[in-house]
Amino acid sequence: MDSLRTVAALAASLLLRLVVVAFSLVFLASLVVAGLFAALVLSVWALLRGRRPTVADFGLFRRYRWTDLHTRTGAWRSPRGASRASGEVIDVQARELPPRQGGTGPGR
Repeated sequence: MDSLRTVAALAASLLLRLVVVAFSLVFLASLVVAGLFAALVLSVWALLRGRRPTVADFGLFRRYRWTDLHTRTGAWRSPRGASRASGEVIDVQARELPPRQGGTGPGR
């Protein structure tokens, strides 16, 4: 009798896991279909407005590759023999610009 309960519990557990996996796959498929539908609607909307559909370029991998290239080659490091000049300051003389004639500039 005890083995019958164990077999029934294992069968119920397996059935429950299969149901959960099936619902998860249906949910995942619905997300994929919703994403494709949204991309299609946005592409058609862009074409109706006379614009080209654009692909999002996040640039994440390019940015990391650029950083990796510069850190490996030492492009951001100062040369070993170079030392910073202390106390060297470059200053410029400021001059005021006359206001624009007939234009709308800042402060008007």
